[in-house]
Amino acid sequence: MLLKKSYQFLFCTFILLTGACIAQNDYLYKIDLNKVVDDKLLVELTPPKTDKEEVRFCFPAMVPGTYEVYNFGRFISDLKVTGKNGVKIKIEKKSDNIYVFSPAKEIETITYMVEDTWDTKIKEKVVFEPGGTNIEEGKNFSINTHGFFGFYEGMMDRNFVLEFAKPLGFYPATGLSNVTVGKEKDVISVMDYHDLVDSPIMYCIPDTTIITVANTKVLVALYSPNKKINSTYITKTIQEILYAQRDYLGGELPVDKYAFLIYFIDRPTLSGAHGALEHSYSSFYVMPEMDSIYLDQQIRDVAAHEFFHIVTPLNIHANEIGNFDYINPKMSEHLWLYEGMTEYAAHHAQVKAGLIDVDEFLKTMMGKYENSTNDFNDTMSFTFMSKNVLNEKIHPQYNNVYEKGALIGMCLDIYLRHYSDGKYGTQNLMKDLAKKYGKKKSFNDEDLFAEIEKLTYPEIGTFLKKHVSGKEPLPIKDVFDKVGLEFEKEKTYQNFSLGGFDVGFNDETKRLIIVDIANMDSFGKAMNYKIGDEILSLNGTVISIENIKSVFGQFFDTVKEGDLVKLEVMRPKRKKKFKKTELKATARKVEQKEYNIINVKKPMSDKEKVTFKGWLDYNFK
Repeated sequence: MLLKKSYQFLFCTFILLTGACIAQNDYLYKIDLNKVVDDKLLVELTPPKTDKEEVRFCFPAMVPGTYEVYNFGRFISDLKVTGKNGVKIKIEKKSDNIYVFSPAKEIETITYMVEDTWDTKIKEKVVFEPGGTNIEEGKNFSINTHGFFGFYEGMMDRNFVLEFAKPLGFYPATGLSNVTVGKEKDVISVMDYHDLVDSPIMYCIPDTTIITVANTKVLVALYSPNKKINSTYITKTIQEILYAQRDYLGGELPVDKYAFLIYFIDRPTLSGAHGALEHSYSSFYVMPEMDSIYLDQQIRDVAAHEFFHIVTPLNIHANEIGNFDYINPKMSEHLWLYEGMTEYAAHHAQVKAGLIDVDEFLKTMMGKYENSTNDFNDTMSFTFMSKNVLNEKIHPQYNNVYEKGALIGMCLDIYLRHYSDGKYGTQNLMKDLAKKYGKKKSFNDEDLFAEIEKLTYPEIGTFLKKHVSGKEPLPIKDVFDKVGLEFEKEKTYQNFSLGGFDVGFNDETKRLIIVDIANMDSFGKAMNYKIGDEILSLNGTVISIENIKSVFGQFFDTVKEGDLVKLEVMRPKRKKKFKKTELKATARKVEQKEYNIINVKKPMSDKEKVTFKGWLDYNFK
């Protein structure tokens, strides 16, 4: 609310200057958030003046960060064009996204209805919610601007002025700075269509917190329908991450203002997923509304990833992003840079700041290695995949940007530290690339590897050509060898087991539940586990989601051959009823396999210690 008060004077000033501020070359958009009809809002546009006889009015097929063609024009209906002095305007719909108007110079206003993508009857190509639109009358309006506002082809470089009439008490949370807030109406202005698409807005009764991180004002704004979570808690949860990222980036951030816009949803999403979409000055999140304790690390990891996008692609990007084609999108080769390096940095910053320990960091990276080799094509050129990611046959490989993409970042970092005696890593490289390019200067896809080689070492160029643009799998064993770690692909051994089941969580009963027994071993068969069993206790110790690690850890630390193991469960019966059941069997060792094992060399060489220390800021005793 303090932020709202600071805008009161600006609003009064705007009222006096409105006529002068809105020029004939501007787009003036008006939306009344008080008038929702069947989950739709009416949009009214006074378009910029043009001398053209004919114009193409467009909505995006795709926007940066989504890597998916959604055709947002599908959600536009009842489009009408009014001519000056009653002149009739011809409307020709060329596609979902393109309308042709003539005579364009006689157009006075354009109106149309926008449908809510979160709750739509259009089931084909469901829009991932953080990139979509939400219209909840009197509650929340999640306005990803690309879902609401169109543009004249060839005229994207004009000012876009947005007027919102709003319910009493509603506040527009956004990363934008040119915002004038009033009691009944707000006005938001951006310099061009690229900035508009880059700037989501969330309207609701405000729950906001502002903190300062280095030179940046950071706004945390959220909507939690059942008030389970508040902005103060979320700010405290991510504050350490933001400070760690500040230090990781050298003490300053490349933006003056940044906004975390978070909708905690209390219903299933149409996409079946949760997550976030990054922007240059903000990120928009759709996360499950649950008890906050279960969200902490998830929020930290997602927020860390999205926040790091202030580096790339904001300050390091190819022509395909800098001059994004919203109608016929073309992809850059370098998703390893935009998403992979960002994902790596999100975890790397945490371990360097001591927010997670080295073992946890290595476990995360090995999880990514396992996923990348098991779930994706490990011999597909990463640059080829990136360039062709919109191809329906290639698109299933996209999520590998968060797995192998992050591993590329790790390999690059370790090699850089090795060749520089620990003094230069990906943190330095990204800073140097940002200096060379920056927000207004794009690179050519085909030139990037050569530019990186000029900044670093010939061996780095070789690595990128062989393992990123080439088809050779990442040299994980050699990479870890550089930091004194031994990598073993597979190992077989005998060890105690609790049965080999997978667990989930029943939010209604607040109990852990056995969800998969496909990999159940001989001990699990002796225990006679069933899918749906809800775990109560192990050898008399009550088990909860908070203590499961410690209880299971204590069991494996103390169990001996021949001990009687007792696991008490609630076994489901008919009509949601349960029967308390005690499962028991004699403890035994079973054959187990472990994959992708890392062990520290004994002894490590001085060179390996120097590289390791430079990589993770680890001080050897």
